[in-house]
Amino acid sequence: MTKRLKAGIFPALFAAALLLAPFDAKAQAQEEDGAFVLGSVLLSILHFPFKLVTCAGTQVTAAVAYTATYGVPGNYDGGTNGKDIGEVARSSCTGDWLITPQQVKKDYGS
Repeated sequence: MTKRLKAGIFPALFAAALLLAPFDAKAQAQEEDGAFVLGSVLLSILHFPFKLVTCAGTQVTAAVAYTATYGVPGNYDGGTNGKDIGEVARSSCTGDWLITPQQVKKDYGS
């Protein structure tokens, strides 16, 4: 990768995380504490790139593993390892990609 491309990826991810930061109008109407919103934004900025790298890396690894073990009998009757590999690949990309203020309040609030 060129330096220019590397220099553009991280600011783009940072900007995307800021733009996609979870803001719930209902929660704001309830006058939620600003510390939880700030924590949500900061934790989402940290969490999103790690989740993206984990998801992409697992997809690539699963594709290589699936190709390398194509036709190899699996751990269950009449199947191959493809089902297990697919489950691992799918589960790495599921779940929350952004952290909501409610989650921060639940985990760190009183």
